[in-house]
Amino acid sequence: MNGKLIFTKINERRCAVLLEDNKMMAASFQGEKEKITGGIYVARIRDVVKDLNACFAEIEKGLVCFLPGSQMQTPFYLSDTQRDVQKNRQPKQGDLILVQGIREAQKTKQPAVTTKISLANRFFVLALGSNKTNFSTKLPVQRKNEIRDEICVGKYFDEDGNLLPWTWVEEPLPYLDRFPPVGLIVRTECREVPAEVLRGAFEGLIQEFYQLLKNAFYRSAFTCIKTPPSPWQDAINHFVLPEEYQEIVTDDPELYEEMKESEIIPQEKQIRLYEDRNYPLEKLYSLATKIEGALNTRVWLKSGAYLIIEPTEALTVIDVNSGKFEAHKGEQDYYRAINMEAAVEIAFQIRLRNLSGMILVDFINMTNPEDQDALLKEMQRHLVRDRVKTCVVDITKLGLMEITRMKTVPPLLEQAKKYKYPLPKNKNQ
Repeated sequence: MNGKLIFTKINERRCAVLLEDNKMMAASFQGEKEKITGGIYVARIRDVVKDLNACFAEIEKGLVCFLPGSQMQTPFYLSDTQRDVQKNRQPKQGDLILVQGIREAQKTKQPAVTTKISLANRFFVLALGSNKTNFSTKLPVQRKNEIRDEICVGKYFDEDGNLLPWTWVEEPLPYLDRFPPVGLIVRTECREVPAEVLRGAFEGLIQEFYQLLKNAFYRSAFTCIKTPPSPWQDAINHFVLPEEYQEIVTDDPELYEEMKESEIIPQEKQIRLYEDRNYPLEKLYSLATKIEGALNTRVWLKSGAYLIIEPTEALTVIDVNSGKFEAHKGEQDYYRAINMEAAVEIAFQIRLRNLSGMILVDFINMTNPEDQDALLKEMQRHLVRDRVKTCVVDITKLGLMEITRMKTVPPLLEQAKKYKYPLPKNKNQ
């Protein structure tokens, strides 16, 4: 596998593209720095809507974000002065509260925030809430035990390897007893890293987290405590998995220098500056053509069948058509073969186009229940590789497969519209 993560301009729009053996696996348009995802803010509760079990939090003047009740489980209030007031506290209008961006504005929906504040580096994630220590499911059991013995000990941890409350803080603070508990997630990147490196990374991260919470108490409303990651940093953290690429390529000298100084890029990844001005990076990998294919309504399969992918306001509809297989109309074995081929391509297109929310797939009708079960399993097998949480629900009585995918960033088509990227001519917008 030859994976490349490319940062360049395509038709004068900034883009991040993941290529594997010259096939585009994922793409994302990038703005300058207008995102809120990952940023941490002192917000003011503007409205409490009990019927929705939600709040609206203003993170800067005029920028109001949606705060659902499901994201209010670990609130860190900054406007109260009485002790123990945080316990079982319900939000009210005017409260100052610490929030973190989790979703950009999409279509008619406002951006969303959470009170589950987290901070991460290559090896660990710290998050408000439970004090439990959890491990990536991709880490072998033996390695988890080694990390427990080597890292999850000392002044920060109890006998079970879980993080202690903030008793280890040497500097007394009047509000320290109100700091929420913090939990630890050990990431897959810890698989083969020496213990001394992990200890240093953990120490730096927990001290940074403590300073962040401490500073928040002395900041006013609409203060950004931690700026969101830059677009390229966000791509490294959330757009791809480390194992999907071996090198990063860019033709932007300033970005190249910034990446070389960054600590978030694994040391084993090569960072390369492309400098051939006579043959741009965009042309070298035919990126504009690949993007056009990812924005097209129709996707051809090798068998001669094709998909029609149509996003709507409420959901995305994918239709499987037999195409050149019409000669075998009515033959169930051929329908099964087309559907199985389509399932593989649909799983690929869902990630490539970053489709999210509800997805309905109209496969070619199969009368055999065993064929339908096999199709469900095939789709599940391919979607499980997606780093974004994706669930295959079922096949309805009308023969529609229901799929849901978590909304993180807007779909590729929506991004293209936002940045006025030229859409395919045969795309009816």
